Amino acid sequence: MFVVIHYSEIGTKGKNRKDFENKLVTNIQNKLKGLSFKVKRIYGRIILETDLDQKLIINKLSKIFGIYSFSFAEKAELNISDIKEKVLIVAKDKTGEIRVETKRSNKSFELKSIEINKQVVEYLFENGFKVNIRNHDHLINIEICEQNAFVYDNVYLGLGGLPVGITGKVVCLLSGGIDSPVAGFKLMKRGCNVIFVHFSNNKQEKDKILKLVEILSQYQINTRIYVIDFTELQKDIIANVDSRYRMLLYRKFMFKIAELVAENEQALALVTGDNLAQVASQTLENLDVLHSGLKYNVFSPLIGEDKIDIIKIAQSIGTFETSIIPYQDCCSFLIDQHPITHAKFEDIQRFEEKIDPKLVLKGFKNAVVKLIKNGM
Repeated sequence: MFVVIHYSEIGTKGKNRKDFENKLVTNIQNKLKGLSFKVKRIYGRIILETDLDQKLIINKLSKIFGIYSFSFAEKAELNISDIKEKVLIVAKDKTGEIRVETKRSNKSFELKSIEINKQVVEYLFENGFKVNIRNHDHLINIEICEQNAFVYDNVYLGLGGLPVGITGKVVCLLSGGIDSPVAGFKLMKRGCNVIFVHFSNNKQEKDKILKLVEILSQYQINTRIYVIDFTELQKDIIANVDSRYRMLLYRKFMFKIAELVAENEQALALVTGDNLAQVASQTLENLDVLHSGLKYNVFSPLIGEDKIDIIKIAQSIGTFETSIIPYQDCCSFLIDQHPITHAKFEDIQRFEEKIDPKLVLKGFKNAVVKLIKNGM
């Protein structure tokens, strides 16, 4: 059995295209590691040869970023007779009317696409099939490649985007809510290898977070999470910071520890699930204060999204049901009923100076690090 795998954005990468294609091949190999298959890159597509169950292949390939679509295909020799025979195999048992479309990346093939279509349609007529170009029930695709042709009907959509790992590493601050898992997912789609860091103060929350990471690990090959015990730092903040400012100080020190994780992992940026004005800490003024003084860029891919759209993505990637399990978020612990929404840098700095800086390094060094391999 052959699977023809197509990509879209990778095809626009010019001189770097080969690197993106090779990375996608590597990710496919890693996703199918331990199984029986062969995979190779040919012009404009990737060909997977395997005897594995189709449902298993669909499940695996549909979770690999960089794949735009894929189809189970019949391989034909580069002659019109064998192509027509393979079309009959694909058309077998089909009722209703058929349309044929040919793409010819191999321009040296003796027939042009329109001529191939004409001969195949005539052959289908001869064998009792109905053909209709405009109002068809089935579409049969023929691809003329360098060494072979491929014939297929059903097209399965992939995730699109870029292969994970091609654009570098980022560190995503993962809460137990709906937004941050989606933010991490979106950076994976842009080719980033996402390392997660979570700040915890109870075991129930840790269990929930590990479940979220297991779900997200389906979309990249190896997933690492740092679980930071935030209890000691949080107590110091509670003892020294006005309750209206505590949420911001919690997050400020979370960023400081996340930067140590980024440095340790040689990551290039931090990622958050911030959504503008959704909560008090996510006003423009507060975000400006939180990001000031950081050594790393902070990416917030959900910053302008509607909440309902974020929820739809969470549902589609499988994180929503876990995200809505009740838990005690560190950021909401012992804060004011009306937290500050327009903080000033000097106020945050004044409170920051009261917190023991050694607790930042201690929190990082005591992190529990878990690696989930091969999306399993």
